Parts: sequence; structure tokens; C-alpha cells
Amino acid sequence: AAWYAAGLLGPDDWGRFLGAYQAAGGPAVRRRGEDPWPRLDVPARALTVQISALALAKAAVAGRPLDEAEEAMVEACARIARLAGA
Repeated sequence: AAWYAAGLLGPDDWGRFLGAYQAAGGPAVRRRGEDPWPRLDVPARALTVQISALALAKAAVAGRPLDEAEEAMVEACARIARLAGA
């Protein structure tokens, strides 16, 4: 969910992943057709922040810029922060 929200996972891939998750009995979103975001939003936001913090730390230690995926996660954090302030 975090990767989808950050734009790293396309809608078709997200749909296949979510469908497979539900078919396997995943506990977060059990029913097909159910809007997953009420149950996934908070964990996805938390994971986005965690991934971004780790990416920033690793890039700093390595003395390198963020790669495309890392940058997308950091940008997602900025969107989360704007939503939280709204």
C-alpha cells in the first residue's frame, strides 16, 4: 500500500497484489470490492515514513543522492505532512 500510494506500484500491479492478498486470507482487507484505505492508510503512512528515514540515513552514510524510488518515498512523506496540516 505504501508503494502504491507513493507511485512506485502501478494501479494494475496494486490490484493484482491486493486481490492475491485477499484470496490468501490477508487479515487487513478481507472482502473483495471493499475500499482498502480505511484499514491501510495509517500503516501505509507509517511504513512510508520508516522507509524514507532509512533511505535518507543510508544515502547520507554512503554520501550519495537518493535514488528514484527513495525520492518518491520522501515526496510521499511531504504529501502526508501536507494532509496532516490540512
